[in-house]
Amino acid sequence: MKILIDAMGGDNAPLEIILGAAMARATLSADVSLVGHETTIRNLATQNAIDLTGIAIHHAETHIAMDDNPLDVRSKANCSIRIGMDLLREGQVDAFVSAGSTGALHLASSLFVRRIPGIHRSAIATIVPLTTPMLLLDSGANTVVTAQHLQQFARMGSIYMKNVMNIPSPRVGLLNNGTEACKGPALLVETHKILSEDENINFVGNIEGKGVPFDRCDVLVTDGFCGNILLKTIEGTAAFTMRKVKGVLMKNAFTKAGALISKKGFDLLKKEFDPTEYGGAPFLGIARPVIKAQGSSNANAIKNSIRQAIAYAETNMIDEIARLGAGAVEV
Repeated sequence: MKILIDAMGGDNAPLEIILGAAMARATLSADVSLVGHETTIRNLATQNAIDLTGIAIHHAETHIAMDDNPLDVRSKANCSIRIGMDLLREGQVDAFVSAGSTGALHLASSLFVRRIPGIHRSAIATIVPLTTPMLLLDSGANTVVTAQHLQQFARMGSIYMKNVMNIPSPRVGLLNNGTEACKGPALLVETHKILSEDENINFVGNIEGKGVPFDRCDVLVTDGFCGNILLKTIEGTAAFTMRKVKGVLMKNAFTKAGALISKKGFDLLKKEFDPTEYGGAPFLGIARPVIKAQGSSNANAIKNSIRQAIAYAETNMIDEIARLGAGAVEV
């Protein structure tokens, strides 16, 4: 399995990306390679004693910065994302991982790798670490969608959770402001009807925001605008809660003693809700595996994104999406 990583993408690039690639090379059964400015990569590796033995480097003269216009990916043929997409399209690698600009990565994957035939929109599918892991899609790629797009998201998300998370019949929910079928704008009312009649998914109805953390579904479908807000709200709430708990436990000598006794349990809880443990988010609907790692990814997150890319590439879910996803109802 050949996994290519964009060394220049992300807030902590290229050092954390290089380190994560080296960690993956040492612990995972995959042929790991990097794309980026070769001299910069090798100098950083030497300065930080990172062993790049067995890791090929595909030189890219430039890259798309996080604050660049995503449209720049069309004109910068020598940037790391473009070169990575070309190698993926040509079959020289089996999956591409990047923590770079979401907009540029989404545009490049759609233009240069292309969507699966019959799929109208690709979606960012993010595993959210809740009571049980939940797949949220779309979590940022499409701000405007139709009921047909949401139905395809539901089918693709179900296929992903069945193949990667080994859930035989994933429960699909539709994010809404009420559980009743008549709630929400006309788009969601129509989508609820279509999903209810779709025999290819296990639709469990509308899911309110307050119900999301309580294991109501395995796949939560929404547009990319609402999905991204929900994702960041969950992340922010988790960080706020952990900070408040820490403040209470550090209040005085008695609470500090209790904190010391409970430290192992709190460490396990922190790890359970750590998004870096699940790695990145695949662009479901793209004809080859593309994984979007978080922009703030550290080395551990990159390593786990590579692990996720391996799991995605080893399945036949892209062929399965092509069979089922394209059968969505026209609306």
